Amino acid sequence: MRDNWTLVKHDAVKVTDKYYDEALHIDVKNMLALDADRLLAGFRETAAIIAGMTPEAKREFMKNKERYGGGWENSLIGGHTMGHYITALAQAAGNPGLSDEEQKAVCERLDYVLEALTVCQELTEGTELEGYIFGSDFPNKDFSDNLLLQFDNVEKGLGEIFTQSWVPWYTMHKIFTGLNAAYIIAGKESALKLANGLGLWTARRTEGWSEETNKIVLGIEYGGMNDCLYELYLINKKLKDEGSELAVDDPQRIFNAAHRFDEVELFEKILSGEKDVLDNTHANTTIPKFIGALARYEADPSETKYLEYAESFFDMVVGKHTYVTGGNSENEHFGKDNILDAERTHVNNETCNTYNMLKFSRRLFAATGNKKYLDYSERTLINAIMASQNHETGFTTYFQPMATGYHKVFNTLDGNFWCCTGTGYENFTKLQRGIYYREEGKLLVALYLASELKTDDYRLVQVCDLTDSEKVKITITPNSGKKITDDIYLRIPEWAKEFPEVRVNGDVLNEDNSVSGGFIVVSKELIENGGEIELALPMGLHYENLPDGKNTYAFLYGPYLLSARLGTAKMKTKFHGVQVSVPAERAVENDDIKITDDISVDDFMKDIDSHLIKRSGEMEFDLKGTDRDLVFTTHFNQYKECYGIYWTFKN
Repeated sequence: MRDNWTLVKHDAVKVTDKYYDEALHIDVKNMLALDADRLLAGFRETAAIIAGMTPEAKREFMKNKERYGGGWENSLIGGHTMGHYITALAQAAGNPGLSDEEQKAVCERLDYVLEALTVCQELTEGTELEGYIFGSDFPNKDFSDNLLLQFDNVEKGLGEIFTQSWVPWYTMHKIFTGLNAAYIIAGKESALKLANGLGLWTARRTEGWSEETNKIVLGIEYGGMNDCLYELYLINKKLKDEGSELAVDDPQRIFNAAHRFDEVELFEKILSGEKDVLDNTHANTTIPKFIGALARYEADPSETKYLEYAESFFDMVVGKHTYVTGGNSENEHFGKDNILDAERTHVNNETCNTYNMLKFSRRLFAATGNKKYLDYSERTLINAIMASQNHETGFTTYFQPMATGYHKVFNTLDGNFWCCTGTGYENFTKLQRGIYYREEGKLLVALYLASELKTDDYRLVQVCDLTDSEKVKITITPNSGKKITDDIYLRIPEWAKEFPEVRVNGDVLNEDNSVSGGFIVVSKELIENGGEIELALPMGLHYENLPDGKNTYAFLYGPYLLSARLGTAKMKTKFHGVQVSVPAERAVENDDIKITDDISVDDFMKDIDSHLIKRSGEMEFDLKGTDRDLVFTTHFNQYKECYGIYWTFKN
């Protein structure tokens, strides 16, 4: 029988870790600095055309604002940022880490955006486009004359991104997901009304597809349309069962529309385990499809095959295509199985992929209870997501190079509305997500991160900073008149050098009677009146190589990936792809390291504690016994200079 863990409510957890808290506030500051009217300009223009406004009335309706530039929002993919923006605002609105002033500003901005979109959708009532909201630009008159031309072109298999269609269903997925989040997290009924109107428009569109048309549509990136529609279905099904007037008349239509985006042929191919099946596939096109497969299982638990699809894909990506950060891909694509060293370049680890894999892993854990998903989540949050932000500006990365010697490149406030800019806004307004899970009679501490949890029965405070100490203290205080009725589950980290020592109210917990499925279990009887749980998590150095690079190694200390500091001398950028900024030069010619001691590479690694020396009281490590004088530090806060994660060792 599978476990049935659920993430605790978004507003029940406050992160108190200083670095994470700063990341939240600077992200919110950047979000509020954006001009909402410019993000809304495309939606207003589309609605004005549907309503038949004159050019003068249209400009006034758009508040005389234009879409943001930069080649994304002022193109056929315009509007995707708004979807991410709504999600991020909703997450911020429900985040107890914000001050009252910040909370007020975020809620006002979210309300303003939803009210504006509601006006846009109301202008479609009684027309053939009823319910439709969209924000793309119009490259020529054909697109303003036929507002659905992008969708028509997709159904014909036409996907030239500047003149035909730039993944409109992908953009629609972002909009749906934002509206769903605004309802689920922030409780905005107006967002659900918007989503339902758009959902019914989508249902009508998909109901007209032949099997052949459906197959053609699935050939052009559609994001996680299955995921967001199954989520919308579940919202409406619950409301329908409760007799709420907010529900659509027939939620099954939305469920059926979601299934139109289930690419079963691909799912079966992955399940077969065929060699190199992902070679040359676009990673961020593919990952959301399998999150959508998991969403079908979540919507209908009898569909266990869809859970198998999701689990198989996750294992394939993590086992054969993932770097030490938890990230994947080269130039947005998967390569052949286990070919990673050969694909280390300046354009690895697209941040959108990492965002999606983190989301995927947490939901897979909730569905299965398998600890491996939490181990992946921790690694990826710390070493890819936290590593994607410039901690001074709050701006975020598109790529994170795995080739040694490059640096991270970040977006700007109003000129780079890349896909990863949108996921970047989301990432840092939900840092409390994934720390705690609930099941009936159980609370799981999944991440060791300073935070506070409030439940109906008790308050839990976790104090720790693993960059400073191996100690974790968890204090549980029952609410007035309550007792602790949950067993407390503590994840045993994959990186722990030894079994963690646990004390409950000062007494050592017996290891033999307290381990279940990779978790230490503190029985509720030991803490029914509250108390303290203290953990000592034995940290130390460990290393990983690459399947096609036997002597190419990366180093970690506990959960923290280490990278070498390589200076600021060669931090130039250039454009790559569709106006994406990437590093242009390497700080080193190669990543070869010669071992000066008379030992093999294997023996060097086995005795790594003698060669990579931690400085007392610091997360700085000096490499000894080689021809390179390198200092390694925690990678998550390496944003000021060039770096080296992987190094190739030679005798």
